[in-house]
Amino acid sequence: MYRWFEVNNFRCFDELMLAGLERVNLIAGVNNVGKTAILEALFLFSGAYNPELTMRINAFRGIESIKIELGKWAETPWDLLFSGFDTSKKIELSGENETSGRRMLRLRVIRQAEELAQISYFIQHPEKQESTFLTTESTQVLELEYEENGKHGKHYMIIDPKGIRITPISPPPPFPAFFQGARVRIPLREEAERFGKLEIRGEQDVLLRVLQLIEPRLKRLAIVVMAGEPILHGDLGAGRLMPLPIMGEGMVRLTSLILHISNAPNGIILVDEIENGLHHSVLPKIWRAIGDVARQFNTQVFATTHSLECIIAAHRAFTESAIYDFRLHRLERIRGTIRAYTYEKNTLEAAIETGLEVR
Repeated sequence: MYRWFEVNNFRCFDELMLAGLERVNLIAGVNNVGKTAILEALFLFSGAYNPELTMRINAFRGIESIKIELGKWAETPWDLLFSGFDTSKKIELSGENETSGRRMLRLRVIRQAEELAQISYFIQHPEKQESTFLTTESTQVLELEYEENGKHGKHYMIIDPKGIRITPISPPPPFPAFFQGARVRIPLREEAERFGKLEIRGEQDVLLRVLQLIEPRLKRLAIVVMAGEPILHGDLGAGRLMPLPIMGEGMVRLTSLILHISNAPNGIILVDEIENGLHHSVLPKIWRAIGDVARQFNTQVFATTHSLECIIAAHRAFTESAIYDFRLHRLERIRGTIRAYTYEKNTLEAAIETGLEVR
């Protein structure tokens, strides 16, 4: 689990520190203050060595495609990641994890001819025994540099007329990380595959018990192939199985959340607008379930919300649990700078009782 996380020159952040992180972390704040951006930064950071993840995060906001233009003065696909769109600076992400220790990640766009020549004048392809010359007129390069436990390395994402490639090939991340966006629905096939992994391990009842909190009639879950597509179905006692999407957005969102947590042991889950599709009356039960499943699989959760009811429900649920492993982090813009304020148990209780704004 991460204990702290720091962001510099990413999206809307010049610099931001998140300290006092817990197993379950809820991030609040007004619109356009960086709640989703902090999840994106954590996603890139947890990827550790993979610059290709920089191309994925726009999809979490519903931007499915990006136009790539080659040329000396063309914008790169990474310009939007940099604070103030200033690619002359580096993005720096750093944090400390209980198991993997401290890590620093730096991202920068390489534009100058001299630097391209110095850093990677030739990109080697050992299997073909050939080289590719990098030119500023037809090439865009993103450098990812990492430092971790005395190790240091660099990976490059290269875009040129030959296509997109990573060199050297990125190793797997140190632990799994999943992002559940607010606007993009997870493909039904992927959800069925994740449920299948639970079945293989004999842990499918983990999901069933949580879904029964909002649909007590649910008796069992099964994967059914319809038109060649595996879809998760539920038995509501109606004489036939019903596709999960027919049961409502809340069931779909909660299913995705629990499947992500249970398939990311020792990893992290990032959830944007976690309250979407869920009625306020079931939120306390849902938060208790999230805490229980996260502890069972040793998964760390980061989620955003706009809802005061969601914050209060989370606080009450963890107060009633044996362990209060929950933190609220509120982002606030002060004199043009975004800061994070962390509420521990007693502080949050006092703020709720006195009616202070914590959203």
